[in-house]
Amino acid sequence: MIKLQPASWVAIAIVAAIQTAALAWMVYGRVSLLRDGREIVAEVIPVDPRDLFRGDYVVLGYSFGRGEVPVPVSTVQGDTVYVTLKPTGPGQWEPVSAEGSYPSLTGGPDNVVLKGIVSYVSQATPAELPKASVRFGIESYFVPEGTGLALEQMVRDKKISAVLAVGGSGDVAIKALAVDGKRIHEEPLL
Repeated sequence: MIKLQPASWVAIAIVAAIQTAALAWMVYGRVSLLRDGREIVAEVIPVDPRDLFRGDYVVLGYSFGRGEVPVPVSTVQGDTVYVTLKPTGPGQWEPVSAEGSYPSLTGGPDNVVLKGIVSYVSQATPAELPKASVRFGIESYFVPEGTGLALEQMVRDKKISAVLAVGGSGDVAIKALAVDGKRIHEEPLL
């Protein structure tokens, strides 16, 4: 049997406290985003991949992230961008601009800024900015077992909207899924 010195116990306790604090900080960040983030509703568009190993989930696409985001010329795949969106109708959002850092001006009180990762950049002509596809981390949503196929069909029929929580730094999370304004799946805080 190995006998630990008192200094070893202190080191183990410090490491355990640091790991616990890091885990608590991650949980707190997610909970505070869902609880305190600005709530917006966004229409989803159908996407059709399937993965048998991930369980029941719904793949969600958004018009504001699919190859139409104007980005700075120096943008490459994998870059973090902050996309400013403006509302164009109920549940409809259009990208206005994208920058490499959080913008100081968003262009209006109704506009929101989402933080995302560039997944593809199209070639631009010299007269225009390149356009990019951007992933925001809200492209899939896990649902109770046995409900995924029915929800995917509703997405294809354009009956589902995503209720998003947007934080002050551009972080975004799916808060709920809604059909005709009624929430059918709500993300629990814990």
